[in-house]
Amino acid sequence: MTKRIPKTPVPENMDKVMTPESFDLFCDVYIPQAPHVYTYGVQRGEVVQKGSVVWVQFNRRKIGLAVVSRVFTERPHFKLKRAVPHLSHYIFSERYMENLEWTAKYYLSSPMTALHAFLPSDFPVLLDAALADILETTCPSNKEAKTIPPCLTREQKEVVDKLTLMLEGDSFRGALLHGVTGSGKTRVYQEVVEKALSLNKKVLILVPEIGLTPQSVARFSDFLNEPVYVLHSALSKVEKRKTWVEILLGRARVVLGTRSAILAPFDFDLVILDEEHDSSYKQQDPAPRYHCRELAFHLAHKHGALVVLGSATPSVETFSYAKEGNLSYFYLSKRATDIQMPKVHLIDMKKEASLQQTGILLSSPLREALTKCLDEGHQAIILMNRRGYSKTRVCSGCGATLYCKNCHIPLVYHKQHRGLLCHYCGCIHRIDAPCFECGSPTFEFQGGAIEKLEEEIISWIPSAKVVRMDRDTTQNIGSAEEILTSFRDQEYNVLLGTQMVAKGHDFPRVQLVGIVGADIGTGIPDFRMSERLFQLLSQTAGRAGRNQEGGEVWIQTMNPTDPLMRFALTHDYEGFIEMEIQQRREACYPPFCKLLSIEVGARDQTVLQETVQKIETLILPHQSVQLLGPVEGFIPMLKKTFWMRFLVKAESAVAIRNAIKPLTSDLRTLGIPVNTEIKLDMDP
Repeated sequence: MTKRIPKTPVPENMDKVMTPESFDLFCDVYIPQAPHVYTYGVQRGEVVQKGSVVWVQFNRRKIGLAVVSRVFTERPHFKLKRAVPHLSHYIFSERYMENLEWTAKYYLSSPMTALHAFLPSDFPVLLDAALADILETTCPSNKEAKTIPPCLTREQKEVVDKLTLMLEGDSFRGALLHGVTGSGKTRVYQEVVEKALSLNKKVLILVPEIGLTPQSVARFSDFLNEPVYVLHSALSKVEKRKTWVEILLGRARVVLGTRSAILAPFDFDLVILDEEHDSSYKQQDPAPRYHCRELAFHLAHKHGALVVLGSATPSVETFSYAKEGNLSYFYLSKRATDIQMPKVHLIDMKKEASLQQTGILLSSPLREALTKCLDEGHQAIILMNRRGYSKTRVCSGCGATLYCKNCHIPLVYHKQHRGLLCHYCGCIHRIDAPCFECGSPTFEFQGGAIEKLEEEIISWIPSAKVVRMDRDTTQNIGSAEEILTSFRDQEYNVLLGTQMVAKGHDFPRVQLVGIVGADIGTGIPDFRMSERLFQLLSQTAGRAGRNQEGGEVWIQTMNPTDPLMRFALTHDYEGFIEMEIQQRREACYPPFCKLLSIEVGARDQTVLQETVQKIETLILPHQSVQLLGPVEGFIPMLKKTFWMRFLVKAESAVAIRNAIKPLTSDLRTLGIPVNTEIKLDMDP
């Protein structure tokens, strides 16, 4: 049982305004979410430096913590308040401060906005806990490893030997570990991490989903005989404090977490990004919209570290870096157990539509294969990347689709919530709400989704024990882990889920994988669409056949002749990536250019149009960049705000920063209303 954490006393008289002569030392500070850098005085006898954590009072708000960005002795020409060092006298490292400022600069944000992302909202409590130093460690060190891992294959040993050599050095070292699904990339990571620890180095391990952390922590802690500290947004308060205490006190040697873990003040020497292709490594909102891979590269280049990126389907950018010689390239061509890759079947849903009842989601071939799999005592994973029961509600009177009143997006029927749900603003409407266009009370549902598929499987296959894993069933802390554990313990024999079931899970008893609606998302105007779809198909297929009995994959598609489906059918990553790189080269998209997305939002469409014109006038004169747009946002209205979008192309990020520099300062100087929102997303 943990003891009560004593709260650090807040200094008194922080609101007193004093003359510059009252101080011998001054400091500029970063206050989370503040609009500017602010200056404070430091009283005689108190010591601060860049990175020091100090108490300040900002405007008339309550006192809070800030981080010192600069210390100087020149007296300013204005009165000021004092900054008082936190009782812990904690100082962020020079590396942490440089990373904070670089992230803000590269991702077109401010250090104050970046600090809001870097520091947890309860940082004062965490700092108090570190000061008290009374908590137990997250993972007790074991005297003996719990498991004996399998011997390394020849391919694995060669990769481990080469990566071990790369651990030594003080400059950037980067490697791509490209291995087919089931090739044992985690086994390679284990060996390399153990070698790093033997050299007294610190290790950061990143996974794309919170649901993967229990499995990953168990594998590394059992093998390493070393505490593995976990960091992600769904930790309990006690777990979070334990991890942060060890990080702040410099005692943690292995930290494992999701995207935000790379922002922690943990000066790693080795960072591993497992499933590096996953889009979860990219922050969307709020700013700064960073990517873990780019932050890892920067930290390694600037401060010296080894970056290991692992995937069965590397991102186009990463694969290109490796082929150009900017990353060392290692390939695991075989599954660790010498089991063949699963056999893939394509089901032409156009033909199936003429043979089965309208509205049925599960095709006859997949239903028969699933029945056979379950009757033989095996498990199966079925993926459908669409939440809800039916994707649209259509008026029987005028044929209008029922849209959310706040967002230009169709409402989705969720049987679980007994209502029509907007997936963006969360608004729920009654199922029998009259048509917004003509007032008709009659309607019909069109397009099935995952809840309907669950009903079909249960009603048609008596032996099916289904557990569903999507955003609706994983909202509570620990629920994703409970679902995965129950499936791994064979309480269920069918794991039905959205794309979260495709990400790095290892279920040895899964013999069959079915993908329903493989074409979902193909109409999205995104140059990465083909890449993401191929990765989703390949990663999901890779969950099948990891035991000696092999496995099968059934993909339901409306476009079986699409080249992308052909590459998925034969597990041909090289063929797909060659086609994709050629298309990117011809259209000049990353990795052949730098790209910035500018999204402009306003509640008044006239204000929006005027703002868009001002941005266009601002950027067009710059010959070093190409401006595409403006066009309506992918969702033209979101939460009663109208959106339009630009894309800016250039050879370098510097050229983009120079062209849009005024947009990163005070927008009022450009005549842009304060209630207009502008989102800048580098590398979207």
